[in-house]
Amino acid sequence: MDEKPLSSWSFPISINAIIATLTTACTSAIMHNVSAFISQLKWLHFKICPRQLYNLDRFDEASRGPYGSVIFIFRVRWNLATVGALITIFRLAFGPLVQQVVNLQPRDIVAFDSNATFGYAHAYARNFSGKLPNSVINSVPQDPLMQSAVLQGLFNISSPPLFICTGSCVWEDSYISLGFKSTCEDVTTLTLQKEHCSGLPSDSHRQCNMTTPGGLTLSTRLDATELGTIFDFSSSSSLSNYSYGLPPDFPTISKFAVYRSTWNPYVDAQYDVNITECALSLAAYEYSNTKANGSSFEFGSVKEVHISHNGWMGGDHGDLEKDIVWTNESMTEGVPQLKVSWSALKSLQIFFESSTLATEWVDGYWDNMNPGISAALMGDVDLPKRFEKMAMSMTDYVRSSGPNSQVARGYRIASETFVFIRWSWVVGPIAIELAAILFAVLTIVSNAKHHKAPLWKSSVLALLDCTFDKATGLIRTKVKDIKDLKKGAKEYKAQLK
Repeated sequence: MDEKPLSSWSFPISINAIIATLTTACTSAIMHNVSAFISQLKWLHFKICPRQLYNLDRFDEASRGPYGSVIFIFRVRWNLATVGALITIFRLAFGPLVQQVVNLQPRDIVAFDSNATFGYAHAYARNFSGKLPNSVINSVPQDPLMQSAVLQGLFNISSPPLFICTGSCVWEDSYISLGFKSTCEDVTTLTLQKEHCSGLPSDSHRQCNMTTPGGLTLSTRLDATELGTIFDFSSSSSLSNYSYGLPPDFPTISKFAVYRSTWNPYVDAQYDVNITECALSLAAYEYSNTKANGSSFEFGSVKEVHISHNGWMGGDHGDLEKDIVWTNESMTEGVPQLKVSWSALKSLQIFFESSTLATEWVDGYWDNMNPGISAALMGDVDLPKRFEKMAMSMTDYVRSSGPNSQVARGYRIASETFVFIRWSWVVGPIAIELAAILFAVLTIVSNAKHHKAPLWKSSVLALLDCTFDKATGLIRTKVKDIKDLKKGAKEYKAQLK
C-alpha cells in the first residue's frame, strides 16, 4: 500500500483500525511476558540473599504497569528486573510510534476535464457576409459588448473573469490571444508651446486651440470671472486615410488627447494644466500557468508578444468580404495567425470620436449638454492606468466572450488521500520488541544460573506457605513447586478477620 491511494484498500476494516488492533495485541503480548519475568525475578532477588520484605510489593507494582516501574527504578537497587521496568515504561511509546509508521496524506490528482475552460481568441471579426447589402465599412453596426468593455475600463469598473471550473483547475499549456494595449505620455509642455488663442492675453474672453505632438487638437475657453474649460477630450485615427494597405503607425488604431486644468473665478487664467496623449494599439498576449480555484482565476504569467508594423498585412478595406487584417506568420515566428476585421477597427474609431466620449467640460456659467467621458477622467485620475484598464477590458472581452472566442480546456485538481509508509518510525517498536525478547532470554539464563529459583512468577500462594525463623530473623519456605502450592491451596480455606 505504500504510495497508493487509500481508495485501493479493499478490506472492510480501515488501516487505522487494523493498526490499532495489532498494536494492542502486540503490546499485550509484550507486557504479559515482561510482567511474568519481573514477577519471577523477585523470587530470584530474594533467593540470592536476604532482602527488605517491602521489595516484594515494589516488584509486584513494577510488574503491573509504568507507575510501579518508575517507583521501582528509583527505590530498588538496579538489577535485571530494572530492564523489565524500563521496557514497561517505553512500552507507552509503542502505540504512538506504530501509528506514525502509516501516514495518510492528501495528494493532488490532476485529471483532464473538458468542462474546465476559459477563453482565448486569434481573431476579432464579426461576420456580416450577406447580411448588409449595399453597405460600406462605416455603416457596419457597432459592437455593444465592445463599447461596454471600453466604458467599463474608462470608468474603472471591474467585472469577474469568465471561466468554468468546479473546484480547482489548472491549464498546463500556454495560449496566445489577440488583444489591445495602451501607451500614454505627458505632453503638457510641448502642446502648450503650440497654443494659439484669439485676442490678447489681457482680454476677458479668450478661446484657444492647441495641437499635441501626435496631431490631436484640443480647445479651451476662458471668460474672466464667468467660466473656464477644465476638461477636453479628443480622438483621431489614421485609419480613415487608408482604403487599401495599412497606415504607417499601424497597429495603432486610435489616439487620444486629454486636457485637464483648474479654473477659479477669482483668477483670470486656468492653472494646474495637464495634457496627456495616449495611443491604443492591437497587441497579442501569451498566457501561461493559468490556475483557478473557486471564484478565483489568475494567469501565472502574461507576456506581450511583440508584433511590429511589418508583421501585419491588409487588403481592400472598402469591401466587407475582404476587409481582414492579419499577421504575417513568416514575420511572427511561433505566433499563430491573428486576424481582425477592418470594419471592427473602424467601428471602434467611430465610437471613440463620437460624442459618447469626445467632449469639453466648462466650469462656471456654462450649459454642459454633453458630459461625454468627462466624469471618468477629470480631476486627479491616473490617466495611464485608466487607459491601460480600458485596453485590458477590451482584451478580456475579445478573449473571453468575443465573436471569435475559442475554448481552452484544462485539468481539474482533485485531492485524494494516499498511504505512505514511513519506515524510520518502525525502529522504535522493533527496538522495544527486541528488548523484551532479550529480557526474557536473560531472565531464563539468570534464573537457571542462580540456584534454580522456583518458578513461582507472580503467584501470591508462595507467601502463604512461609514461616518466620526467629533465630535468623528471616521468612523461609520449604515448598519449591508451584503445583504443590496450588494443590495445597485447594485444600485450605481462609477468611480475613
